[in-house]
Amino acid sequence: MEILEKDLQSAIDQADDMCKGLELHEDAKNLIIEMIFQLGGHGVSKFRNMWKALKETPPNYFEAHVQMLDSRWAKQTPNRAADMAEKMQNCG
Repeated sequence: MEILEKDLQSAIDQADDMCKGLELHEDAKNLIIEMIFQLGGHGVSKFRNMWKALKETPPNYFEAHVQMLDSRWAKQTPNRAADMAEKMQNCG
């Protein structure tokens, strides 16, 4: 349990750093935390077009969802990616 808590806190801390300065819906930030937990911060940083969409004012959650689905991650874990992308789209 201690390892899980440490890994989760690490994902939260990385998400805080990656989302600094962005006005994201709380659910969107939680999705970023979940992605980091699965893929690591480095892996999530490679979603350049997703981040570009999230940096828009207001954040473009629809485009972020499109970019989440246009990834190797979505091909490797299609059900999880589809579920998370749909949740991202609904943040807006």
